[in-house]
Amino acid sequence: MNSIQIDQYIKLCLQGDTNAFRHLLSEYQQMVYTLAFRMLCNETDAEDVTQDVFIKVWQNIGKYNNTYKFSTWLYKITANLCYDRLRSVKNKEQVGLSGLTINSDTDILGSIHNKELKALILQTTERLTPKQKQVFILSDIEELDIKEISIITQMSPSQIKSNLYLARKYIKSKLKPYE
Repeated sequence: MNSIQIDQYIKLCLQGDTNAFRHLLSEYQQMVYTLAFRMLCNETDAEDVTQDVFIKVWQNIGKYNNTYKFSTWLYKITANLCYDRLRSVKNKEQVGLSGLTINSDTDILGSIHNKELKALILQTTERLTPKQKQVFILSDIEELDIKEISIITQMSPSQIKSNLYLARKYIKSKLKPYE
């Protein structure tokens, strides 16, 4: 979906068109769920946050500033809801692997190694502070640039870089024995 179509759907949503909203939902639901899962490492929580995000979008579509990409606005809402949940609930459950994308080798040994690496990285991110986890996932997993992360998190580029440095340093220290 291109930006012109998105803008048209948003205008229709502002007029109360739920069908237009369904189009936006179907276009962005997977992106929102994936980010929520990566941050929360829990399917049920990710589903709840995804639902909350789209409720907020519907209620606040009039506040969307089209000088930014619609996906950036969704990332911001999603990241904020996940961050709030991470701060309020210190849930240290065992995490699943679906949702973290790391290129896997075609051979079985490489595949096993990457699955172990995925599990280790997910377990390690659970021990980061909420800010570090948020910045790490947005930067290294979602591959967003510092400027977009700054818009999403309301952090300065230096705060982002500092949190990202600390997150990477911690993860690297935990991965060192597995090299």
